[in-house]
Amino acid sequence: MIKIALLFPGQGSQYNLMGKALLESSPEARDIFQRTNEILGYDLLAIINGGNLEQLTRTEHAQPAIFAYSYAIFQSIWKEKKFFPSFMAGHSLGEFTALTCADVFRYEDALRLVMERATIMQQATADGFGGMAAINGLHPLLVEEECARVSNGEDQIVVANYNSSNQVVISGAKSLIKVAMENLAKIGAITIPLQVSAPFHTPYLELSNQMFQRAIAQTPMSALKWPVISNVDAKPYYHPAEIQERLSVQMISAVRWKETIEYMLRQGVNTFIELGPKSALTNLLKRDFSHVRAYSYEENYEEITAAIDEQIAEKRPSVISRSLAIAVCTRNQNWNEDEYQKGVIEPYRKIQALGNKLEEEGREESIEEIRQAIEMLRSVFVTKKVPLEEQRERFTQIFDETKKRHLFDEFVPVMFAEKEAVNEK
Repeated sequence: MIKIALLFPGQGSQYNLMGKALLESSPEARDIFQRTNEILGYDLLAIINGGNLEQLTRTEHAQPAIFAYSYAIFQSIWKEKKFFPSFMAGHSLGEFTALTCADVFRYEDALRLVMERATIMQQATADGFGGMAAINGLHPLLVEEECARVSNGEDQIVVANYNSSNQVVISGAKSLIKVAMENLAKIGAITIPLQVSAPFHTPYLELSNQMFQRAIAQTPMSALKWPVISNVDAKPYYHPAEIQERLSVQMISAVRWKETIEYMLRQGVNTFIELGPKSALTNLLKRDFSHVRAYSYEENYEEITAAIDEQIAEKRPSVISRSLAIAVCTRNQNWNEDEYQKGVIEPYRKIQALGNKLEEEGREESIEEIRQAIEMLRSVFVTKKVPLEEQRERFTQIFDETKKRHLFDEFVPVMFAEKEAVNEK
């Protein structure tokens, strides 16, 4: 079975004229950039196409540009092919793209968030003070030790991104970045300065982070259409309140990218598709996990469409697979270990084994097996203390996506009626 994860890149992947081919071929992309210009109040495409990379690299321009382009790619593909990603994840800025594509944010609201984030991050330090650099070929612990060694009472650098087994990114005072790059190169590292204009994911952004928390708190959020993995702890988001909580510390926390990929692999993802400029995330993935398929939109469009067609040809997502996915990305509010084991872990593993069996046998789920999956998810909801209205929304989502809406009336209302009758007693 094809299990697809969509990946969205962050700042540093921008380049002049990016998106030119997409804009020429996609009315959806042109519409998105037109809406983007109206919200920004200036012509973003003029900056992208202007040939001044230094101007495009400024945070307040690079972040909206990458966000708009990545979102436009997703929308153009989604309009043509209604496929079903198992997970989405984005690197730093890309996390906002992932959440927007998963319908957590309206595009206009997300763009305003990205604008606010970019502006306050750019203003966090004086021009020319901060920088970032990729460090390749050394164990992360060696890089952490070097960061601690060169940092002093006034200035500091830290590991900002854990990208792969042999690449991390350091961030902080540019003067110290230069020293650390020289020292690490002497012991075998390949060092690459990044095209960014501020020390992202460091304590230098603490004041910016506090300002951004207010913007997040004022932004409407909806339930996730697909699971999205958080940069902060490499775990799925569950509920809008938790999205707000983790995004509120994202810009001062390290990006746990390698752990994010490892989590999705453990969930059975076997095809990764990068939607955005260049192919940095695809290249990182191939270094550590050469056995999985990893494609970037700009370099592997034909392979991407073939993988999506392959998934569509297999079948629509099953009730079992969607129930398992939603069980994972449902927030827990019950810390009783015995109840969690009996109400979540045991029924989940039973349905997971059933799903694996169906894959091996290559057959469709039966009505009885659908009933078992729904009962599992209901048990997870009850144990995790999910509000009834959210439970109904999730079941509706499952039956709509699997085109088995008629089963909603057969299975779900009875279960809710039973539960509400018990509560009345």
